[in-house]
Amino acid sequence: MKNKLTLLFFAFVFSAFGQESEKISLDSCLKSAVNNYPNIRQMGLNKDISDLNIKNIKTNYYPTLNLNGQASWQSDVTKVPVPPIPGFDMPVLDKDWYKINLDVNQMIYDAGVTSGQKNVELAKLAVNNQKVQIDIYQLKERINNLFFNVIYQNQNVKILQVLQKTLTARIKEAEVAFQNGMLLSADVDALKVELYGADQKITEIKENLNALIKSLNEQTGLHVGTADNLVTPEITIDNYNFENNRPEYILLNKQQEQVMSLKNLASSKRRPVLLAFGQAGYGRPGYDLLNTNFDDYYMVGLRLKWNIWDWGKVKRSKQVFDLQNKIITTKKETFDQNLRSDLYRRIADIEKYKKVIGTDETIVKLQQNVVNNAENQLDNGTITSTTYLIEVNKLVKANLNLEAHKLQLVFAKYQYLTSIGNL
Repeated sequence: MKNKLTLLFFAFVFSAFGQESEKISLDSCLKSAVNNYPNIRQMGLNKDISDLNIKNIKTNYYPTLNLNGQASWQSDVTKVPVPPIPGFDMPVLDKDWYKINLDVNQMIYDAGVTSGQKNVELAKLAVNNQKVQIDIYQLKERINNLFFNVIYQNQNVKILQVLQKTLTARIKEAEVAFQNGMLLSADVDALKVELYGADQKITEIKENLNALIKSLNEQTGLHVGTADNLVTPEITIDNYNFENNRPEYILLNKQQEQVMSLKNLASSKRRPVLLAFGQAGYGRPGYDLLNTNFDDYYMVGLRLKWNIWDWGKVKRSKQVFDLQNKIITTKKETFDQNLRSDLYRRIADIEKYKKVIGTDETIVKLQQNVVNNAENQLDNGTITSTTYLIEVNKLVKANLNLEAHKLQLVFAKYQYLTSIGNL
């Protein structure tokens, strides 16, 4: 009899902890979720947009060609104030003028405006891509929570199933006692109410568990069949030195770089710009105003542009950028402060579960002694097999509690790493 009960115990433990099957790790879930995330494509689109904008910026050094045409009539024209000369007719300009010009401009030196614009565009790309990284971080956080929630809820089902077996054994024992007149029917009914309550909780958790698994499959694109397919990850934390690798914090750094690139671009707009230009045209009159015939003409030269006085506009713009940079700095300091505060709680959770696990191990050890003693009592006939099974179920429940707290410890460590951005 004792051997049969021992085999029953190991069979139950084997079923409680699940048979070996295809295992899916948290790391594979996270990688699959990122690959399956539609928004990840936005980074490629951001790069395409940035490349097109940079190509447009590079055209600052390409020559510009403008074709201009004009036909006009004017009320008066320039006259030469000289007295009439016999035998010589002073030419008179026509009042209708026609011209068509091709104007060419070539940038020679733009004081760093083009390179500044490229830097601004690259900084903008970094900011936009970092915003996607925040979305990916939030996705990983959801996968993290889903993964551990599935395992934890599955563990709760197993604990409740142990309670089911314990209550079932007690009900059988109570029914015998009722038939022998030792208990009232109300006592048996009370135990059955507890059993139905456990059944109800198991049904609720299993439905929630199915929903969690479906959600995990939808996010990752995997095909997780049951919670037993998920393997609890192992993780160690070497130290609790403060570091902030959160994507939100990195975004603030990227935004500061963008502000500085805009400030540098504003400075370059005050510097002199040198261009080469040329004009070729055909019309009447040309450059020779006294020529009343249609003629062609051209001109080449250099042009210098320098805004030597802008009434402090650029200076104030740079001051605005400096203030924006200070605002971002205050946001970073606030982020660090809130993160430190949150990490204290995360570390406390880790230490709490370490202590709870120590207590669990003690309980398991003591309950194992109780089961060993119950085996001897069962062999001597001083207790019933039902009493022995109840103690065995207590041992199973203690082991399940130990595993559940180990899972919570691992989850707490992942929560800590998630908080500092090392997920």
